[in-house]
Amino acid sequence: MKNISCFLFIIFSLCTTYTSAQTSKNIFSDDLKFYKDSLPVKHKNLFAKLSKPEFNAMITHLEAQTAGISAEKFYVEIMKIQAAIGDEHSTIIPPYTTKYPVKFERFDDGLVVTSTDEANKQLLLSKVIRIGDKTLSEAEKAVSPVIISGNIPYFNVAEASYLASPGLLYALNLSPSPNELKLELLSPTGETLKVKLNAIPKTKQVDMVYAPVYGSLLANTHKENYWYLIEKGSLYFNYNKCEDDPKKPFEAFNDNLFKEIEKQKPNRIIIDLRMNGGGNSAVLEPFIEKIKNHVLNKKGKIFVLIGRATFSSAIMNAIKLKKETKAILVGETTAGTINHYGEVRAFNLPNTKLQVNYSTQYWENWKGHDGPLVPDVKIEKNLSDLLKGNDKTLNYVMGN
Repeated sequence: MKNISCFLFIIFSLCTTYTSAQTSKNIFSDDLKFYKDSLPVKHKNLFAKLSKPEFNAMITHLEAQTAGISAEKFYVEIMKIQAAIGDEHSTIIPPYTTKYPVKFERFDDGLVVTSTDEANKQLLLSKVIRIGDKTLSEAEKAVSPVIISGNIPYFNVAEASYLASPGLLYALNLSPSPNELKLELLSPTGETLKVKLNAIPKTKQVDMVYAPVYGSLLANTHKENYWYLIEKGSLYFNYNKCEDDPKKPFEAFNDNLFKEIEKQKPNRIIIDLRMNGGGNSAVLEPFIEKIKNHVLNKKGKIFVLIGRATFSSAIMNAIKLKKETKAILVGETTAGTINHYGEVRAFNLPNTKLQVNYSTQYWENWKGHDGPLVPDVKIEKNLSDLLKGNDKTLNYVMGN
């Protein structure tokens, strides 16, 4: 089974060119008509959650605004329509050309700066208090219409990405300029920090800095798509991306992994899918086929770690391990849903060059189960634990 997808929160740079003979209204009207005519034909089932009359009404509402609308506002309005469709794989990627040198992550106790450039490293691990002149809750309310509703983990992941996007923040009136962002933060030591970030070209390479504590976490010690080690009697298998590595083909990797299991005889095996955003679900099949017939396939011997970033094909892998082995799921509820539309394709609107992602197949991965994948053992993800270098989810499993 194959499910190739782009994780929804990556925004690519696309060139935008208009002819001088066209008015803004014609540009946006033409693109809106192209969108309205194309998406229902291409999508597997566009009206599964949003009715056709509702879809058409939203199109008509936007059409009435196209005269004099800014490009940034048009992007936001069409993103609202796409979000209302309710398909986590069907997203809009605007042709933004700038970015802010900052990355956020949502923890249970706040939205946190997890990465930035060298010039702003004093902001690392600080909680966001205000964005522009808005409180964080006001900013979340502003951004919510462009995010699929009904799934809090999905919202948390999307929010963290969108609140670092210059064009989107400007269109949502969260910043007075598409080139400048003011933040108020609370540092880990309780100090209030106020900073102004300037937008930079999206094509510019920036060496992003993480807090040193990240390097102390086992899950962050390797960058490969998949790797393993044995520690404290446990075989820890980090499956970071559902993608075969030509330099280290998964089948050969899998053979070596099981040779190591036979040699070392670990007490348990831990499969870490917490940061796996998907790809091809079939890559992990050789592992699943072997582990389900292995002596370790007993209750309390196989643990699968999942989190809000576990998405798409990684969720399919987690579900199959849950259904076909004695695996115990540990961690957070996922952003992606159990049964979902996927197998993503894309087209660009002719004038604005917005990239429209759409699903071409429906995956019923677990009949009778709706919504996101919920762990058997839920472990909260708190900033206070990260500051101590405590991977609470992994430590829980190691201690069982």
